[in-house]
Amino acid sequence: MCLHKTFTGKLPHIFLGMFACLFLVSCASLQNFFLPKDPGETTSKKSENIQKAPQFKLVYIKTAMFRFYDYGILDIEPKEIKLELFKLGKSIGSISVKRKEICFLNDCAPKWPAAKNFFGKVSYGDLFDDILLSKDIFNGIGKQIIAGGGIVQRFQKSGEIFFYERKPGHTLFRNMSTGVTISIDDYVDPSLESQ
Repeated sequence: MCLHKTFTGKLPHIFLGMFACLFLVSCASLQNFFLPKDPGETTSKKSENIQKAPQFKLVYIKTAMFRFYDYGILDIEPKEIKLELFKLGKSIGSISVKRKEICFLNDCAPKWPAAKNFFGKVSYGDLFDDILLSKDIFNGIGKQIIAGGGIVQRFQKSGEIFFYERKPGHTLFRNMSTGVTISIDDYVDPSLESQ
């Protein structure tokens, strides 16, 4: 009997202790809800959604259907890559690459046929995207790292020879068999270069 009274006397203290433990555990799980996130987490998520500022480029394009050599503005957005082309300081139109289509100077077509018309029979739908974004082409076939942090791909595919070079401020794609060439270089103001 005496043992029963001491246990029942401590029962409220046991329940109070269990309640305090449960309360503290629930508060600990809510800290992620109320406390700010780690700055590294929020920065990395935000940086995925930030688009690059438009970049002034020197552009050379030589294909069977289109030739161009002058300045351009490369604008990379989450849903579209746009290369606005200028001739003698005036806009002549743009090349716009979206998820499912490519528009050349307002003439739009699905990606695969547009890439085939632009690059020739040895191409694929996202080839223009990969060149504008300086990514590997044709799954990185023939890839080599060169001095100065550059990457070169030299390879032969379906009887055609390709050369593709990328380094900071410079991208060059050339189909050596057909002559199709795309060169995109950062524009450097000559007046600033000598300083």
